[in-house]
Amino acid sequence: MNGTFLVVPAENSDVPDMARIWASSFETDRHTVMKNAGKKPYDMEAMGISVIPSWIASDEKIVVKAVESATGRTVGWCCWGFRGFKPANVELLSTEHEKNAMDATASVGDDTMEEPQGDSLDPDPIRRLEAMTDADMQWWMKKLMPPGTKCMYIVTLTVVKEFWSRGVGSALLRYGTDIADRVGVFCWVHSSDSAWKVYAKAGFEVVGELDVDLDAYAPGPPPAMDGSGESLWGHYVFRYMKRLPAVKQPLETIG
Repeated sequence: MNGTFLVVPAENSDVPDMARIWASSFETDRHTVMKNAGKKPYDMEAMGISVIPSWIASDEKIVVKAVESATGRTVGWCCWGFRGFKPANVELLSTEHEKNAMDATASVGDDTMEEPQGDSLDPDPIRRLEAMTDADMQWWMKKLMPPGTKCMYIVTLTVVKEFWSRGVGSALLRYGTDIADRVGVFCWVHSSDSAWKVYAKAGFEVVGELDVDLDAYAPGPPPAMDGSGESLWGHYVFRYMKRLPAVKQPLETIG
């Protein structure tokens, strides 16, 4: 419990509320809004209703929600993914904490890997942008999670706007980082431009960036200023962030 809300596992009955919260989080995201201006807009709520149940059912993910204690209202949620082990194995793997923690301090991958390439020939600028960002994500996934890696990663984290800066996001993150610390594995996240400071506060450090000039792909100026000819979408920075596990003190040094 965290004062006014609880963090508990999500259930299928929560999916409609979770999908609405997820969709609302993209309403002011410049990258999403710009892409939607050039093609049929995403129906994020419908997408959430479709995909969230599979995440809840997965034995390689944990989905948790933050619930306001006074009202029972869901005010945020997070999906944690597991690589190289499953949530059911947490207790067993906790005994390997020190070894895993040492392994997690190694390089994030092979620096000789070929840089990601998007499809620069596609005439549709939105598809070119998607190809470029998808290729970058795949490159970083291979870099951060080579074969044999044990780690955790954030699939998505979203909080109702009126509950921002009230500790909800931090509590949802702490649910997963506590598990990572027990097992001794690192966590990583592909952060949006606006969320990276939340992750930094939880101990994540930037290990890579993708700086996108949105105006190079935009079909027009931002909607609020159509026709002015002066407004810009600006740069949008995706950040790949990594958090190492807390290392247990040797018993003889405690106390």
